[in-house]
Amino acid sequence: MTLIELFATSPNILNELAAEFVRRGDVCFRASKTAQESACFMLALRCSSLLLGAGHLMKPSTRDSFDVLMRSFLEARDLLINFRISHKGTLDKIDYWFAGKMNNSWKPDHKKCEEFLRKIGTGEPELARRWSMVTALSHPTFYAASNSALLMATKVSGRSEFEDTAQLMEPKIADYLVSISTLIVSGTYDLPGWVPLACDPTRLPNVDPFHSSVLKIAIPYLDKTRSASLPKGSFRE
Repeated sequence: MTLIELFATSPNILNELAAEFVRRGDVCFRASKTAQESACFMLALRCSSLLLGAGHLMKPSTRDSFDVLMRSFLEARDLLINFRISHKGTLDKIDYWFAGKMNNSWKPDHKKCEEFLRKIGTGEPELARRWSMVTALSHPTFYAASNSALLMATKVSGRSEFEDTAQLMEPKIADYLVSISTLIVSGTYDLPGWVPLACDPTRLPNVDPFHSSVLKIAIPYLDKTRSASLPKGSFRE
């Protein structure tokens, strides 16, 4: 299977995930509207919604907008990881989040999340670094404005008709597929130290094969293209 073929299956995967998140979320919400599990499913559904939207921006003319939407996804996904940690501090943060006041309760504790992920053997997660890089491309920084200017100039001049779509979009597609894969892990896996969400694997028949394909196809592609990242000093390491 190619990267493009795998991308073509992503809407079905997201629909499968969303259906299970809605089903389980409804059960948890009926039991307690402010429980840890309810907060997790609300964030999992936000992640699903943002990824569905980002999938429609997977073309050269909207790759700029894709970066902005993916920052919102990363924030929701990282907060989901944060909220799944079984710890008194997590419950306090969730109570604060449910209060819905103007504060930074939506901001994930990257340090705590990364410590947890390292402890369970996932390698170096780099959540904060990844968030910082995406932020540099979604705020009106020099690099973000340069991307927008180039995109618009190419479109206005008509040169966009001759762009190599595959070359431009394959890194974005690989990143998108890996993002879906991280939602699968953070939303459906019940890892040690996480509050169990008890998603039913029989209702997610295509999710694990998709995740395995991402590991084989998309992640190696990203590893080869990492040198094209932002220059050192342009984001917080």
